[in-house]
Amino acid sequence: MKIYVFRHAQKAMDFSGDPDLTAEGHAQASKLLDKVLKEELPRPTELWVSPKKRTHSTFRPLSQHLGLPLITQDALLEQKGDETLSDFRNRISKLLENAATKSEATIFMCSHYDWVVEAMGVAPADKDLSSDADFSHWSPCQHVGFHVNSDGVFEFIELKRIQL
Repeated sequence: MKIYVFRHAQKAMDFSGDPDLTAEGHAQASKLLDKVLKEELPRPTELWVSPKKRTHSTFRPLSQHLGLPLITQDALLEQKGDETLSDFRNRISKLLENAATKSEATIFMCSHYDWVVEAMGVAPADKDLSSDADFSHWSPCQHVGFHVNSDGVFEFIELKRIQL
């Protein structure tokens, strides 16, 4: 199985707490679809998003073109104000464990900067992602791909950004 974790595309400045994407962000979302259609990224079988608009908008072109529903996962939300770092990491770990049980799936997950950074520290990966400088800063629409082997180990495939 494969898991690709995406930071949402470029978001708009909005004080509502749930902004949508900028024009650039929508262009990144369209470019993501193009990469799948050109087979530069694998074709997802599931699209997991946090409840926030910007994650839905990042995967909406994929969802519409491929006929896949957006599956809202509360566990993909950024860290809550009353949530300890330990609880946040446990939430991420449980979601990754759940995803790893879907042996034939190719799951695309879209979340937020803090979630993605912490996920690199808790993912049972074949390399230490938390101390690698390449994984410490996440640009909008940047993603990492893993092949999950039968032992549940996340084997690193690639780290890329959707460029316009």
